[in-house]
Amino acid sequence: MSKVKLAFVGGEENTLCFRGMGFDVFAVKEDAELREMLQEIRSANYAVIFTEWRFYPVLKAFFEDLRSEALPVICPIPTKKAEIGKGGDTIRKLVELAIGSNILLQGEE
Repeated sequence: MSKVKLAFVGGEENTLCFRGMGFDVFAVKEDAELREMLQEIRSANYAVIFTEWRFYPVLKAFFEDLRSEALPVICPIPTKKAEIGKGGDTIRKLVELAIGSNILLQGEE
């Protein structure tokens, strides 16, 4: 049986539930602090890394060379009301990039 490793990267205020679910947690306050942990996160070979939207650009850039690989999946999650819907916007842009048209109907997220 294989064991999949999961991680969460985000502010201390959002780490408790992920710790409770058995995730490895990397609590950071700002991008500079995250950049110091990136190599450690990469060397642990996580399958899925959940993160707050504010840290997503740093993680995405660091793992850009692995974009053609299946893993790790970097999954940003909204932690503020203003961030709700950003994931749908990202999916819409990826679909447009992949097929050249927006096939997702407005309001069907």
